[in-house]
Amino acid sequence: MEERRQARSENPWMAGDLFLQAVAEDHGLDHLTLATREGLLLSSTGDQHLSNRLAAVAPVFAEEPATLRPGMLEDLAEGQPLQLWRVTIRERTFYLIGIGSPTDMPESVQGAFDRIFARPAQRVAN
Repeated sequence: MEERRQARSENPWMAGDLFLQAVAEDHGLDHLTLATREGLLLSSTGDQHLSNRLAAVAPVFAEEPATLRPGMLEDLAEGQPLQLWRVTIRERTFYLIGIGSPTDMPESVQGAFDRIFARPAQRVAN
């Protein structure tokens, strides 16, 4: 993850994208998207249209996969493996959905998102 450490941002959305890019590269994933429980895109790598679609289906894929149209996920992932992980950020459930080689997602990814999306520390006046 050396590259992410060189490419930083104070903007949590940009920092999330940079972090996801590093995670995707480290784990052999072609695409990675972080979505809310409502299916909204928070951060992603790559094509924004694909990211928005993945974010929209992530909650259904996680909670009620049988309700998805047969072949829908395969079409989205263009035949590649599609994986989903639940992550908790600031005590809320989010979905990390990836396309590419099957992999385990380390717990350190969740901790990093907690730091990226945490409220900034309040400055104390002197």
